Amino acid sequence: MSRLFRLAVVTLMVVTTEGVTAAESPAPTAVAIEAAHKNPIVVEFVVTDGTDMIDFTGPAEVFNFVQVPGQDDSPYITYIVSDKVDPVKLLGGFVVTPNYTFDTGPPADLVFVPGHGPPFADPTQKELDWLRARHDQKQTVISVCTGAIDLARAGLLDGKQATTHHGVFPYFQKTFPAVTIAHGKRYVQADPNLFTAGGLSSGIDLALHMVDLHFGRAVAEQTASVLEYQGTGWIMNKSTF
Repeated sequence: MSRLFRLAVVTLMVVTTEGVTAAESPAPTAVAIEAAHKNPIVVEFVVTDGTDMIDFTGPAEVFNFVQVPGQDDSPYITYIVSDKVDPVKLLGGFVVTPNYTFDTGPPADLVFVPGHGPPFADPTQKELDWLRARHDQKQTVISVCTGAIDLARAGLLDGKQATTHHGVFPYFQKTFPAVTIAHGKRYVQADPNLFTAGGLSSGIDLALHMVDLHFGRAVAEQTASVLEYQGTGWIMNKSTF
């Protein structure tokens, strides 16, 4: 879908969300929106061998289709970061090529850590150090699905609440007893710049929540509608697990 077509769709669209009674998110300030018009929001996805594809392509598509009134292109720029820039084989066999390494990646506003299927390989020390540094620098670090394991191994979730894929709850709680699993949530905010999402499609909900925080409910709803994403977990933040 071209940028021009996307703009036309969003401009003509009247978006409603039936049956949703959750309180509106606080509207972003004019200063915050003006800053986003001038400076792209950089999103980096940590992708290594065995990464589950929907965990990062789902959120990436959300950011790709964000349309802010008066702006032709999405305000988000997405990159893939990994241990090396050699091709990475995803779970299921697809191959992608990272844009940067942990040594060369530019500063980011959002850092997404997707999950892997079992067995859960330990992240490299380079990745763990990089995640801790990003968090220390107040860049927002976000896990999707079993990506929470990487955050826990980095020590970022100690003494905090988190979520992950529901099938991993017992393993996660046993392996990381200092972390409290939050049941019944699609995503959890652990601290001002640290979030975890549940399994797989929950990453889409958390990405839409980020858009909601950055640009307000109307822009987030427009984005969900263009994607034909009908889930309301990003608004209600409720899960059955």
